[in-house]
Amino acid sequence: MREADTVVTLGRRLDFQVAYGSRAVFASDARFVRIGRTREETGDNRRGDAEVKADVVLVVASLLAAGCAPRDLDSGWRADLVAGNAERARKLAAAMRDASPGADGRMHPYTLIAALNDVIDADAVVVADGGDILSFARVALVTPAYLDCGPFGCLGVGVPFATSAALNLPGRPVFALIGDGSFGFTAMEVDTAVRTGARAMFVVANNEGWNIERHDQLQNYGGNLVGVELPGCRYDLLAQSLGAYGERVASPDELPGALERAIERAPSVLDVEVTRDAVSADFAGGLAGVPDRHALRAWDEAERERLIPS
Repeated sequence: MREADTVVTLGRRLDFQVAYGSRAVFASDARFVRIGRTREETGDNRRGDAEVKADVVLVVASLLAAGCAPRDLDSGWRADLVAGNAERARKLAAAMRDASPGADGRMHPYTLIAALNDVIDADAVVVADGGDILSFARVALVTPAYLDCGPFGCLGVGVPFATSAALNLPGRPVFALIGDGSFGFTAMEVDTAVRTGARAMFVVANNEGWNIERHDQLQNYGGNLVGVELPGCRYDLLAQSLGAYGERVASPDELPGALERAIERAPSVLDVEVTRDAVSADFAGGLAGVPDRHALRAWDEAERERLIPS
């Protein structure tokens, strides 16, 4: 994003996922062309040098018809981006297979995600919901058709999103990877999946806590843990009580068989024990700290440097 001379947004808010258009991430002299139907899509957070309030498809078609195209297209830049991303994905996929368990003996979240990737096919719908697990899922989970809790982090969407996907797209496999804390918001909606016959599979990554906040309290508050522990919850038994298939998974060796059974017997809940020792990228990036100006520490420091030069 720092290398872009001109940024064109198409029906796209400048939200958390693109650093709100901040000069902490984009080049300070980059020109923005913003096209969309609403004020949020054309002018929020960082005003455009040109703002077009209109249907995106019509605008793009009109620009193309008028011959609007780069005079000296840098296709090598795009090729480098694609190649670099493919190499990072390859290295991560290999590293996930060797992810070490935590000191508590539980599997790494990447171990769970690698097993999920083995059963997700091109026709699947994938939902991710959580804080800590979402940070791992964003970079590692295979996502042919994807929904998550969005830029505002509205936790608890995993069960209803997956249930709706299963009802609206019958015949397509639906997988939801959900943190245990997030699952608690709407876990009772497993009953809805059972009553409506929604064949969704809910995989709960159970580290028995709100782990980003837990790491924050361990690191910054002398280990004074308040409100971040969720020990001993058996989400598989909850599923069984609601009429769904439920199974607890404690070992990586159990994952392939458990996933196969969960797919066959959906709606289903797999309660998978994962380590709380794994540190997610969101925690490492400072998400738990809530800086004054930006959501992540690196963005906050860059913005401060821009506004308050030394």
